[in-house]
Amino acid sequence: MLWGAALGAAPIIIHLLNKRKFRESEWAAMRFLIQAVQKKSRRIRLEQLILLAIRALIMILLALALAEPHFRSLGLTFPADAPTHRIVVIDSTFSMGFQQENQSRFHQAQEVARQIIDQSGQGDAFNLLRIAEAAPQVIVATPSFRKEDLVEEISVLELPHGRGDVAPILESIKELLEEKSGVPERKEVYFISDFQSAGWLPRSNSQLTEFRNSMKQLGQDAQLVLIDLGKQSQENTAVTSLRTLQSHVAMGRPVQFEATVQNFGRIPQDSQLLEFLVDNKLQATRRVNLVPGTAASEIFTHTFSAGGEHRVEVRLQGDALDVDNRRWLSVPVRDRLNVLCVNGSRSGREMGNATDFLALALQPTEPSTGSTSPFSPRVIGSGDLVGQDLQDYDCIFMCNVALVTPAEANLLESFLKSGGGVVWSLGDRVDVENYNATLYRDGKGILPVKIGKRRGDAAKRSEAFYFDPGDYAHPIVADFQGNPQAGLGNTLTYEYYQLTLPPRSSFRVALRFNTGDPAIIDGKIDGGPALVVATSLDDSWGNWALWPSYLPMIREMAQLACSGRTGQRDFSVGQPIERVLPARAFDVDITVVRPGGGTTPARITQSESISEFQFADTQTSGIYEVNFGPPLSDTELFAVNVDTAESNLTSLSRDELAAELLPGIDFDYQTDLEQNITSESGTVAERGGLSRGLLYVVLFLVFVELLMAWQFRYGLWLLFPPLAVVAVYKYWRA
Repeated sequence: MLWGAALGAAPIIIHLLNKRKFRESEWAAMRFLIQAVQKKSRRIRLEQLILLAIRALIMILLALALAEPHFRSLGLTFPADAPTHRIVVIDSTFSMGFQQENQSRFHQAQEVARQIIDQSGQGDAFNLLRIAEAAPQVIVATPSFRKEDLVEEISVLELPHGRGDVAPILESIKELLEEKSGVPERKEVYFISDFQSAGWLPRSNSQLTEFRNSMKQLGQDAQLVLIDLGKQSQENTAVTSLRTLQSHVAMGRPVQFEATVQNFGRIPQDSQLLEFLVDNKLQATRRVNLVPGTAASEIFTHTFSAGGEHRVEVRLQGDALDVDNRRWLSVPVRDRLNVLCVNGSRSGREMGNATDFLALALQPTEPSTGSTSPFSPRVIGSGDLVGQDLQDYDCIFMCNVALVTPAEANLLESFLKSGGGVVWSLGDRVDVENYNATLYRDGKGILPVKIGKRRGDAAKRSEAFYFDPGDYAHPIVADFQGNPQAGLGNTLTYEYYQLTLPPRSSFRVALRFNTGDPAIIDGKIDGGPALVVATSLDDSWGNWALWPSYLPMIREMAQLACSGRTGQRDFSVGQPIERVLPARAFDVDITVVRPGGGTTPARITQSESISEFQFADTQTSGIYEVNFGPPLSDTELFAVNVDTAESNLTSLSRDELAAELLPGIDFDYQTDLEQNITSESGTVAERGGLSRGLLYVVLFLVFVELLMAWQFRYGLWLLFPPLAVVAVYKYWRA
């Protein structure tokens, strides 16, 4: 239709074609006529040119009005009333739960999206997407022409507690824009978000470049509309961490919990109430003062009087974003830990077996004296390992075992995969070649170190070595700091094996000898704790077993080795809950009780000698209760917490968006919610306004042309006021 603008040349062509041709002829009376005409010729010529220009302008504007153009930054694109393919993207990250004007930003985003759809024209197609960590991100993948279906989809959207990545959404939008079959050619993409810096700014320069390129491509294919709902208060406080300060939790022993809270805003938050709860019962409260941009920590102490599964929670005084004011911790407390002690060195003398001192250190005292040990040790010979059901034990001590067969190695590997712990204690009977070949396997086996040569001679005892705890950072030796009477530094070792960690090993040295060689190494293999002691756990290679430092260190090692049995209990929103189970659990009925109280059945997968449970739908923070049916018949608690990187509500301004994410890209930016709800953008959503305006101008000019043709001065007077208004407006804008 825009080619119709060429009709503006029609009056000029007609004028030229109808220009009168004349012959010169001498006539006395013509002299007087010519003189009269020449006096008015300039005025008449000017009037005719103005009239001709108005007629041409009428034709041009009429053609434009019929073509119904739509201007994008003064660039001509599609008809304003033409059907449009609209892609609506709603931010569904947990920061959109921020309450403003008695309504969350997410609910405001839903309302804006509904209004965009309600006020759209006949023939418009829609896609609906959300910025979220969990699938699905594309809610309506096939362009829909039914408004009521889109409104229903928007209404049932829920706000998860996770973060979101914008980059994958851009790729999905690109694919939707490439859809040509049955959808309008005109494209518009709406981003309804708080444009939080943490969620929108890519983390690396390469990601930023890729993001900009994607937005540039979208800007070429569609009109971009950014509706910003995050320009009000950005004050927020959150509980960013909750952890135990002990590596293990035992019944009847005080446990310290550290809660960290942070002020992400710019205003001091004084005397904020912090509550500490255990099993949903309030145990303690604190008042904390939070300086802007800083964090503060509080320590809570609690003693569990009963074993089993416990839930610990910290709550911060509520603010406009409530979801990050709570944090949970799952704390399994065992009243008895079963330890299997494998004796590799039998002896007829009293306390001569490799496991005698170990079992004595682990064995609870007589009930009459008051038992304080949570361990229940059982001693077997080195040849009896294969016949044991290792799933009945929490950890295994391999004490001076000479050889380990491949079958035993496979059994121990399955035990580690199921979360069981293995402690390797070396001695004079250990076959180094067998250990390195069967267990270490060039760093790929279940022994985390390569065993080297012996150092010292326990028979001669001519040279003694001492423990060097370093900075006492490891839990095994932490309690000895400032306690020299415990005798850790005076313990004598006369012989040990030199141990070598493979490159880039994740294992750590818990204790060294004064020579610098590792004495105790710990870490995890296949999810199970693994420890290696370079010397013996009896008195054959030193006096450690006779020294006061022996009992607390043995119990710390046992607690650490048993800690894997409970598995990982703390996860982030969107992270699957995973649990390795015994092989016998291949046909277990599992139900998951969500934080809100809903129940969901779950299944397990089996591979070789282990079974694995996985539950992926963790979009809500809180405690998940997992009930295992027979033969396990057990209940475990798992804590799912928000990623508090989303708690920083600092958002990007229009200038920052233009400079950082959309440089050189044309986009519409809106912040006035009322304007968004009552009427859509003048450039994008007001349909047909430009065409109607052009028709009004055409009607006015037709009237002016008629008036000028009849009496030019009257038409000129009618034309002057609008021209004066336009001139004043331009002067005022300048």
